[in-house]
Amino acid sequence: MVTIKKNSFFVSWFLSFTLLFSLFLSNETTVHAETETEPVTYLALGDSLAAGQTPYFKIGKGYTDLLADDLDEIGFLTSFSKQYAFSLYTSQRVLDDIVNDVRKGKDDTIGIRANIAKADMITLDAGANDLLQKMKRTDDGLYINPADLSVVLKQVESNIKAILEEVKILNPNAHVYVMGYYNAYPYLPADQQEQFLPILNELNETIKEAAISKGGVYVPTKDAIAVNVKVNLPNPSDIHPSVKGYEKIAEEFWKIVLPAITNQSREAIYVNGLYQTFDQDPVYIKGRTLVHVRGVFDDLGATVSWDSKTNSVIIKKGSDVIQLELNSNKAYKNGVLFNIDASAKVINNRTMIPLRFISESIGAKVKWDAGTGNIFIAN
Repeated sequence: MVTIKKNSFFVSWFLSFTLLFSLFLSNETTVHAETETEPVTYLALGDSLAAGQTPYFKIGKGYTDLLADDLDEIGFLTSFSKQYAFSLYTSQRVLDDIVNDVRKGKDDTIGIRANIAKADMITLDAGANDLLQKMKRTDDGLYINPADLSVVLKQVESNIKAILEEVKILNPNAHVYVMGYYNAYPYLPADQQEQFLPILNELNETIKEAAISKGGVYVPTKDAIAVNVKVNLPNPSDIHPSVKGYEKIAEEFWKIVLPAITNQSREAIYVNGLYQTFDQDPVYIKGRTLVHVRGVFDDLGATVSWDSKTNSVIIKKGSDVIQLELNSNKAYKNGVLFNIDASAKVINNRTMIPLRFISESIGAKVKWDAGTGNIFIAN
């Protein structure tokens, strides 16, 4: 019996020393906040789609707002503005605003050119209204004189190029994403669709070629909206998407934007938009992701210590005190017990905690991207 007690004491002492040492050592060797990536300032330019017009003639959340929300959720957003996006805007109006350095609203103290100059990311949708203003509704459907169509396409091409040239002068490092348009008239009879769709394809091809020629990135949306027309474009009398439709457009942008802002990384950790490297990579155990406790919580503004009496990691942030028992699903926040989906473990002398625990304990936002395996954590 005496031998058993001594061994038990030794094991407990050794485990406590190991955990204390691992917490201390990780503080010395963890590398934080690489500057390869950083949160972005996002500016949206364009027509009613950028402004967020609903199918029922109000301004709400458009694809630009949803894209900004996605960036904010993973800690990659510094600021977002759509103050220069308006219903009925043509490509000419967007260009005129930039050339004339307009200011929109009493809070706009610096103007559009200064906003472009400080933006890291710009989205643009323009050109549809150039076309629609020349089209006429007849008993046979939508019609545009071929000569007028040629003029419109040349105008859109010229204006898109000029817009991107102005952006390049003001901000050579900005990433510019230019939207292609969806079929806004899916409820037309099939024979009228056959007349309209080639015109839409010509417009999109013009926008695509103009964008790419000036260093922009083209983002198609036609196929994504066409998948479920009744949900995405619920009002047959209006061309604007529902929230679901705007989500589909935002998803198309996200497929291109996310790899760009993360430098094509895979299985990386980002905290508040900054790429992190730790001396212990994330570990996956029974479908749960465990991450380095000190590295992550330090960068979220929390302090981490070890309590040898309770065999627990103690995390403090503001007025909150969180206690996480090693090899246990028990955790305490300000003395209140809650269960977590996986236990904390020591791996390679590093204390690893379940990823979900971060959001459960201090309210941080945690997102895992299935395609890349990247983990995004943000306050």
